[in-house]
Amino acid sequence: MTDFRRLFLVLTLALVARLVLIVPGFGTLNDPDNYLPLARSISEGQGFCNEKGRPTAYRPPLYPLVLAPIVATFGDALPWGVATLHLALGLGTVGLTYLTARRWALNPDRATIAALIVAFDPVALVWSRSVMTETFAAFLVAGTLAALTVWGRRGLILSGIAFGLTSLCRPSLLPWAGLYVTAILIVGPGGWRRRLTDFALISSMVILSLAPWAARNAYHFGEPVWTTTHGGHTLALANNPVYYADVVDGPPGAVWSGLNQETWFASLGPQTMGMTEPQADRYFRNQGLQMLRERPTTFLSASIARLGRFWGIAPSGAVYPLTLRIATACWTVPLWTALAIGFCRRGLWRLPTIAAPLALVALTVVHAVYWTDMRMRVPIIPAIALIAAGACYRRPAAASIDSETMR
Repeated sequence: MTDFRRLFLVLTLALVARLVLIVPGFGTLNDPDNYLPLARSISEGQGFCNEKGRPTAYRPPLYPLVLAPIVATFGDALPWGVATLHLALGLGTVGLTYLTARRWALNPDRATIAALIVAFDPVALVWSRSVMTETFAAFLVAGTLAALTVWGRRGLILSGIAFGLTSLCRPSLLPWAGLYVTAILIVGPGGWRRRLTDFALISSMVILSLAPWAARNAYHFGEPVWTTTHGGHTLALANNPVYYADVVDGPPGAVWSGLNQETWFASLGPQTMGMTEPQADRYFRNQGLQMLRERPTTFLSASIARLGRFWGIAPSGAVYPLTLRIATACWTVPLWTALAIGFCRRGLWRLPTIAAPLALVALTVVHAVYWTDMRMRVPIIPAIALIAAGACYRRPAAASIDSETMR
């Protein structure tokens, strides 16, 4: 079977799986992070403003910018527009993963496995129904991994832009770019002059991609904000005395909800009244870091618990039914086994394939500190799929991708 036929079959299956989950929800939109009001503000010519009409950087800009023309075009049929976007992004993620696998010299069977993992990952499927950045971020991660396989200077430029756009959709992935450019200096092809040139080119493209957003924020807030003013809030959300008491020191399997959480949220506004968004961001960041200074042992326990949720094999029993948890575990256990084996493959730890494990490392470190759950790993599913598909696989010498020829 040709690559085209294989990919067409996987894309068809991926489309069916997404339609099965998304179609029952047509007509309704779950927008917990309020991306649609931002998109509506942009579509109406008001700029990137919150519901009160004030300029904001509380959410990253790329997803609302993509949603804006859909909001303007679809009107009352907006759920169909968002569903169409997410279907296209999901299929694009599958296709880009297959392309990257073949460029990594994985054989067609292994590339098909990688694409199938992306097509049917239950966490990704579930969250493709919501107006959130997970589906778009996974597409951008897959695009970045594909861009990194392009040869020469053009590949470096594309990769830098892709890293920047990914960070403007999901700021928690910005450290991934930092790890990759560091890897160029350590394991990149050629001598130091070549490595420094590659490092400088891709780094400058990342910065240039972020610069317009930072400049816009400097205009509105008096200081540049390169990604978002939401980071401090997310840090404090996962590191505060109420959360520690309810979850870290609470009963096994506890989730943070109810009156205590509502009271904590209600207290945030008065604490930052009169502050600009960047000032409030720093205030909450310092609140979170204060827990590290004052209660380092509890902070460590909370971090371990966060990693357990991030890499969990099944969602919380306090929220989801047993049947769903069993089904998710049956998918995740063999996938995690293949992932662990794939991590041990020596060929993975060179350019450009090293980008996949570095994506996992970057997001794992971020969510060891910040608020997290299984949803947060959706953006790196393409990287997980590529590593797992390469488990126990020795690429033939004739088909190997040498890091020197990649550039």
